[in-house]
Amino acid sequence: MHLLLLAHSEVGGAIVFGLSNWLGKLWADRLMQREPQNHEVELEHLRSSLTSSTNQQLATMQTQLDIAKAAHVQDRLDRMTIYRHAVDIFVGIVTEIQRMVQQNNVNLASDELYEFELQRMQVYAYLAMHAPQSVMNAHDALADLILDVVHGGKIETWEHFRSLAIQFLNEVRKGVGIRPEPIVYNGTR
Repeated sequence: MHLLLLAHSEVGGAIVFGLSNWLGKLWADRLMQREPQNHEVELEHLRSSLTSSTNQQLATMQTQLDIAKAAHVQDRLDRMTIYRHAVDIFVGIVTEIQRMVQQNNVNLASDELYEFELQRMQVYAYLAMHAPQSVMNAHDALADLILDVVHGGKIETWEHFRSLAIQFLNEVRKGVGIRPEPIVYNGTR
């Protein structure tokens, strides 16, 4: 009988072993099925997070680009306005000097001189904020010549005025990127 019990216990052990093996395999298969699902959920979460982060960074970069473009456009408009004002001042004073020469008058009226000096100093400050040094140098050369004529009574030729004015205009053209090639005077007067 002892043998019979032993045989039953071996059969029972084999059955228990078989069942536990089958049950273990069943649980393992179920766990393995859950793992890919968990990985897929985690992967989708990572994709969503990266997409959101990338979109935020792109939006930030686009905003910065828009601000930089607007600042560039505004800077160019400011330079154009300042350069035009500088040209207007020079044209006005040179016209007055030409009138003085034609009338053999050596002095500007005090109000004309005051207005020229005021505008010249304002434009100089504006130029200093926006213009490159090459524009400043050309402006200074023309302004110094005008001041020598107005304050010092220096006699200058129209050709000298014109050459300094053209030099100033060429530097302005480069400063705003209108045209890279310089202009020249091809007239006869």
